[in-house]
Amino acid sequence: MARIKGKSIVFEVGGTEYAGGVSNVVFSSAVNTLGFGNYEDSLDFTCAVTGFQDTAAASFHSWLWDNPGVSVSISFAPHGNATPSASQPWFTATGYAEVVPNLGGAAGEYFTYDINFILDGKPARVESF
Repeated sequence: MARIKGKSIVFEVGGTEYAGGVSNVVFSSAVNTLGFGNYEDSLDFTCAVTGFQDTAAASFHSWLWDNPGVSVSISFAPHGNATPSASQPWFTATGYAEVVPNLGGAAGEYFTYDINFILDGKPARVESF
């Protein structure tokens, strides 16, 4: 059994690792209009990300701020492993951020943001590179 317990996040966008800039990553689906294809064709896939606001030029927050609507590859390792395996796969997808991330928050707190990526399809299970 390979139950998932969040301990660290491995998260890449466009081939760049942003694990330290995010605290939560969730791939999900929702039913849209049922059509004539198979059931999976009626699903809309998204990737919800919670991250830390960071104005450094190389941060994920800055990348999102500067690149609204840009289609990118997304890789997520829910087990926190550095390389995918059959028992601890990664999941990859292509998509774009719906909006630019929030900027600002409460005094005395770390500023965070929530953003959704609209995915082109169901994330692929990757067991090796």
